[in-house]
Amino acid sequence: MLKHTLLTIGLLTATPASADWFKGNLVLTPPDCQKLPGYACRLAEPLQYHSSETGLTWQADQWQDGNGQSGTTDGASIPLWAQKIIGDPYDESYLKAAVIHDHYCYKENHVRSWRQTHRMFYTALTHLGLPRAKAKVMYFAVYLAGPKWVDIVPGEDCGENCVKNIPYSGIRLDSDRFDDQELQAQISAMNMRLSAGDELSLEELEAAAERADSDDFFYRNGDTYEAKGAGDVEVIPRS
Repeated sequence: MLKHTLLTIGLLTATPASADWFKGNLVLTPPDCQKLPGYACRLAEPLQYHSSETGLTWQADQWQDGNGQSGTTDGASIPLWAQKIIGDPYDESYLKAAVIHDHYCYKENHVRSWRQTHRMFYTALTHLGLPRAKAKVMYFAVYLAGPKWVDIVPGEDCGENCVKNIPYSGIRLDSDRFDDQELQAQISAMNMRLSAGDELSLEELEAAAERADSDDFFYRNGDTYEAKGAGDVEVIPRS
């Protein structure tokens, strides 16, 4: 039997079907992987989170060689600069939520929209008992500066050589922007507001993020975007 010595967070007790729950032991390998700079820890077994808000169950897979980033976590949900606000990326009080969130931010696991994925992060944090103000600043951070993606669909068929015709389809994926100093300042300011007792709803947090970066492609579009032609610059990820 394999022995995993780094970290084990046990199964939660049974809860009603309508409640949120986590299922599985969070076991990260190799030992002390969280102390290795630039190293992604590997999940020794699957971890599930069920959201009663949506009825969806989200699963982070056990790591397998050749399976991309699935089954790994590198603390990306808590970037280095934000750790003075949030805490250590491997803090057990929110690690399960961060592992699930990391998993569904990997490009091979975009089975839900970026908005749904980041909202799941918030509900998982609150289920784990994280203070609501802290969970909200973490949600604001990923909504503002976290990774985002949208499905690109071909333009409609309007006849031969029509400018609306475009063969391209796929996904526009922009990586996180946690290194953007302007966004860092917005997150720090929001942390001060929430820590001071400002009661903002999730919708108000989202609106604040969208005001802070009003020209952002993803805020201006839904879960899909119809390309406007072969030269449509909107399908090009932010550099």
